[in-house]
Amino acid sequence: MLRLIFLLVLLLAAPAHAQPLPPAAPLHPSAAFTPLGPEQARGVLVWLHGSYDTDTQPSPPEPAWVRRAADRGYDIWRFDRTPGHDPLAAGAESLARGLTALRQGGYRRVIVAGHSRGAWIALSALAQPGLVDGVAAFSPAAHGTSPARREQALADFSALVHAAVHAPETRVVYASFADDPLGPGPAAQLAMMRDVAEHRGLKLLPIVQPKEPTGHMGVYEQKFDRLFGALVVRFLDPEAKRIAPRPRAASGKAPT
Repeated sequence: MLRLIFLLVLLLAAPAHAQPLPPAAPLHPSAAFTPLGPEQARGVLVWLHGSYDTDTQPSPPEPAWVRRAADRGYDIWRFDRTPGHDPLAAGAESLARGLTALRQGGYRRVIVAGHSRGAWIALSALAQPGLVDGVAAFSPAAHGTSPARREQALADFSALVHAAVHAPETRVVYASFADDPLGPGPAAQLAMMRDVAEHRGLKLLPIVQPKEPTGHMGVYEQKFDRLFGALVVRFLDPEAKRIAPRPRAASGKAPT
């Protein structure tokens, strides 16, 4: 009898993430959150960091607002890439394979979000029908700071977002911040996003040049989470309900 009680206690104490997670390489679960698995989670949010220097720091963490998605039943996954070996086209193909695997693995809703170069790659998911339910792109950039490359950057951005298929239920957050030396042109990019939303049937939430935060790393500022975090999560999934808080190990601060 004591052995039976002991086994029951072990079963009741088993963590929710004991459910096997689908293989979706090169995507992987974030170490900062405890996954529920596709049967228990409301969906999955995949985070793509921007470029960083592997010689001086680990891959950047998820920004603080991502915790709000986890607290509403989303498992948090990541697509970590190696600086210096981070081509846009190959990244887009790898992301699509991983997102397809997550969908086939049982996740009912799939959201992809990213910052800087990661945001650029995240937007590529709009080119495939049914791949994602939502995309959040923060300070998308992939051409450096040279003014000479601005025209090409805008042309490439136009091609990127106008490749979006007709997907009337897909929700897209586009955010840019003042004093961003990497942003090729927030007004022009916003006009492109609005044109795509109108002609491709996307639902768009623009957060463009708010008073604060500022700079290329604006999404990592605590002010962003305080001012816009709840708005972003509600927009990406208006029906998501808050559940018990999920463990978080990362600080959510901008990498240094």
